[in-house]
Amino acid sequence: MSVLRRISVAEARVLRDRVLRGDGPASRSIYPGDDAPDTLHLGAFVHGRLAAVATVCHESMPGASGASEWRLRGMATLEEFRGRGLGKRLAERCVAYAADGRGTLLWCSARIATIPFYRSLGFREQGESFRLPEYSREVYILMQRPLA
Repeated sequence: MSVLRRISVAEARVLRDRVLRGDGPASRSIYPGDDAPDTLHLGAFVHGRLAAVATVCHESMPGASGASEWRLRGMATLEEFRGRGLGKRLAERCVAYAADGRGTLLWCSARIATIPFYRSLGFREQGESFRLPEYSREVYILMQRPLA
């Protein structure tokens, strides 16, 4: 059985470091907006163990200036808990949180391999692929979904 609940940024960073950072420095999992009062850090716990995390924060999409845009980021699930729907549940809760915060658009920088996951949640690709060498060697694409 799994439970979703709000977690601290420190808790989110521990799991982000483990899953997303690889062999890079811990600073790779410290994101702008992490400490903003309206940012939500959400954890999925399985039998009391933190298994997956997600963060949603108030942030405009690159090239836009919409005050009602939110960003989904820091999605990370421990390997042994993948495929159980934890990421989907976390993302759905983040979508609801952004909508409740009067958001009109939710966006993310998605690794190319995760496009099908985000499409299943109503996100669509936006623009061309790109790299974020400060975070990883992966190729990314912006994805967005309307909230209204």
